[in-house]
Amino acid sequence: MRLSLPAKSDQNPVSRLKVLLLSPFFYPETISTGKYNTVLTQALARAGADVTVIASHPFYPGWKPVRSEAGVEGISVLRGGAWVRYPSIVILRRLVFEVWYSLYVWWTVCTRCRTPDIVIAVFPPVLFFALMPLFRNACRNVGIVHDFQGKLGLRGKRFLSKAVRSIVRKAEAKAFQRCQMLIVLSQSMAEVANGEYGVDRKRIRVAYPFVTLDRANKPGKNLVHLFAPEFQHVVYSGALGKKQNPLLLFQLFRAAAQKTHNVHFHIFSEGPLFEEILRLHEKEPVPGLTLQGLVPEPDLPELYARSTVQVIPQAEGTSDACLPSKLPNILAAGCALFAICDEQSELSDIVRTCLGKVVSSWDLAVLVTHLSEFLSQSNAVTRSARQTAVVRLLEEQFSLDALVRAVLNQADDVGLNSATVADDQTPAVSPCRNNAT
Repeated sequence: MRLSLPAKSDQNPVSRLKVLLLSPFFYPETISTGKYNTVLTQALARAGADVTVIASHPFYPGWKPVRSEAGVEGISVLRGGAWVRYPSIVILRRLVFEVWYSLYVWWTVCTRCRTPDIVIAVFPPVLFFALMPLFRNACRNVGIVHDFQGKLGLRGKRFLSKAVRSIVRKAEAKAFQRCQMLIVLSQSMAEVANGEYGVDRKRIRVAYPFVTLDRANKPGKNLVHLFAPEFQHVVYSGALGKKQNPLLLFQLFRAAAQKTHNVHFHIFSEGPLFEEILRLHEKEPVPGLTLQGLVPEPDLPELYARSTVQVIPQAEGTSDACLPSKLPNILAAGCALFAICDEQSELSDIVRTCLGKVVSSWDLAVLVTHLSEFLSQSNAVTRSARQTAVVRLLEEQFSLDALVRAVLNQADDVGLNSATVADDQTPAVSPCRNNAT
């Protein structure tokens, strides 16, 4: 199976710059980082770059590798890790993940890769970039940070958690500091990269995640049996890790399903934490709540089209460590958006600007009340009105073209939010507030 490369854009092509992207996650991986990497490399290839990817065979979110020969037209993909068996213990699983991928990258670079002009390292993982400089700095290193594992994982107060967290943060800092340019997904992440990881402000750029849905892929009818037209539908779709607070999300959907009428709640996910809540649901099912596996990529436009409300949950205190990469897809689809996140965060600013609802408490009674009220008001704003409200925001702040120009070192990073302000200046943190139409 091979994913075709979209037609070339009108932008001036580069003179066949050799680009090497390093990330385990790549097509046909279902995790959002896999889609992000796939779309980014397609855009780089359209711009004229010669792109190679060192990736894993698909394994996420179930942590079970599935051998795949799938590829993307015009992009060379070197895969490994089909033999890896991941432990069930989280710390050991992450250790195996970091170590095998590091060894595979180093072996592949030494035996199968020409020296590239640009290396793009997508974090996490980080060990492959932290322990050993690649190509002896003969090329330009660009890092893209999707989240800070040193802030998201192992947040406990026990000695082992603190020790592992300290090691992870040191590895992240080393990897980030090796990059000539470090791209993060939000301004708050830029502040963390500078203040907590010691990355020079002049090296940091902010690039909100871009739309990864194929807009030519119109909604189909593969999911019609799950979305009865007489009901409103509240949906969470995506991987479930600690940063999504999965147990409390499940409890919220259970409580809301029991207290609301003519509303159906859906969780579409996979992985160990999803399996845990699935067992709880099967033991004590609640009418009006459905748990199923992830929706195939071609069916995502239909999923968004049939969703009354899409829910984005974030565990308390994690807003400066990540920004959901599926956010622009939900906005582009015109879904009503209900976010559970820190009050003073970029995600809350964006959601409010884009006609959504933000709740900063994980108190279930409070959440059920606000969700019920939001559902009752959802018909007051049409899907097309929400899409119109975010057109300018998506074009200007969630720009794939600007990211490609920055990676290829073209046009002086035009279109990205620079974090290169002086220490006594305040960066423009929430451009979306001024871009709503």
